[in-house]
Amino acid sequence: MPNPVADFPWTYAHVAATTVPAVRVGPGVLHTINFNGMTVVGVCTVYDGIDNTGTVIGVLQLTNLVHVSCQPVPFIYDCEFTVGLHLEFTAGLVADFTVTYH
Repeated sequence: MPNPVADFPWTYAHVAATTVPAVRVGPGVLHTINFNGMTVVGVCTVYDGIDNTGTVIGVLQLTNLVHVSCQPVPFIYDCEFTVGLHLEFTAGLVADFTVTYH
């Protein structure tokens, strides 16, 4: 049986707002961004930084092509960041995410 402390070292942050602070300040590894659902479509930009002036890691285009009511969807990144981890919601996005990182 896996040891949750040793085998699953990811910290998580629940992000559910239209503007969010940095998920983490300092270097680390982004494992996943789990899209849990949304009430208003839009865009989520993921930055290596503590705000939206950092380097873009990825852009989640959650537009009207994505069904608003859905099952959770994991986006696996497994990438390093050096400054911090920040998510920015734009284009009116109101969504719910769980971010796992170390």
